[in-house]
Amino acid sequence: MIKVLTGMRRVGKSTIMRQIRDELLAGGASPENVLYLDLDSRVDRDVTTPDALDERISLSIGDVRGQRYLFVDEIQNVEGFETVINAYRNEGVSVFITGSNSYLLSGELVTKLTGRYVKFRIFPFSFSEAREFRRLNGLRIDDRRDFDDYLVYGGLPKSFEYPEDSVREKYIRSVLEETKEKDILMMNDVRDRHLLDGIMRYLASAPGAGISSTSIKKYLVAEGVRTTPATVQRYLDMIFASYVASKCERFDVVGKKALKTLYKSYLADPSLHTLVSGRRDRLDYGMLVENVVYNELVSRGYEVMVGKKGPYEIDFVVFRGYKKAYVQVAYRIHEDNVEREEGRLLSLKDNHPKYIISMEPINIGSGGIIRLHLVHDFLLGDGFTL
Repeated sequence: MIKVLTGMRRVGKSTIMRQIRDELLAGGASPENVLYLDLDSRVDRDVTTPDALDERISLSIGDVRGQRYLFVDEIQNVEGFETVINAYRNEGVSVFITGSNSYLLSGELVTKLTGRYVKFRIFPFSFSEAREFRRLNGLRIDDRRDFDDYLVYGGLPKSFEYPEDSVREKYIRSVLEETKEKDILMMNDVRDRHLLDGIMRYLASAPGAGISSTSIKKYLVAEGVRTTPATVQRYLDMIFASYVASKCERFDVVGKKALKTLYKSYLADPSLHTLVSGRRDRLDYGMLVENVVYNELVSRGYEVMVGKKGPYEIDFVVFRGYKKAYVQVAYRIHEDNVEREEGRLLSLKDNHPKYIISMEPINIGSGGIIRLHLVHDFLLGDGFTL
């Protein structure tokens, strides 16, 4: 199988692929059997056609005996790469590729390599990974301070190298601008940056809110941007393809089927809410916490959907194979919302695990509900299981 590393720009796809190469070499693979091409580098940037790609691979590992490994970074620089990559896969070469998500998800890979590749989504640092980074670099660890920092500045790996908040913000903004320019506007041959910025602001201002192309169109019209639901939907599809945000569809817990209307959207990184929404002085911590929980569940390999039961919603229905769990998320649990949060879970008359995840230290639930502290039990602990 061809291994495809996907994810938002600057989450570390290239770094992880180099680490895989280094592990192979450390484990005994011969250097002459391993070829790593970085098509954005000065050395390999002349590889821009399928023939040039084939020639470079053939000269390096074409006649080598034994298991061969091919790594190609920024594969979108070669239009029509699929036939070359697939030919070497057919010869038994173990192939790893990364590249622009818009291109890799544009349909070409699906059309030409169906059944012959597997995708691995790479995320920004989770909170536990951010803490591990601090530990490995000898930085002071403080759960509360570090979590507050994570909610505001997120987990883009390189941002942790900048000690000053203003520099971190500039870096995060530069990543978003690069994504919009290269993965959305350029790759899809669209030019309405004003419309793209408006839709991005909408998604960033309310992560976890139900959205539709019609609702966004109304918001944009109120902001003085003329568009249509069809155009909005086209831009939404491009944004989701770039992994800046993810679509979370709804699941009818009674009818046990997916619903295609009024899905929700979650940001790839909490920092996008801070820096794109324009609400940095009044961040919605309830939405941010829900976004963090969603990303953590997906990064752990679960399928996650929004639960729908009559007029009510369950924040998340979490699947792995035939196993299932229900999750409610609240920044705080208090008298005003405890009955609502627990009541929605208690209305589900099956035996699947039911969780409430919040910042409250109380871990005593009622009616079989399991309460988890967001940081200690869920993000850093093993309290959530299926």
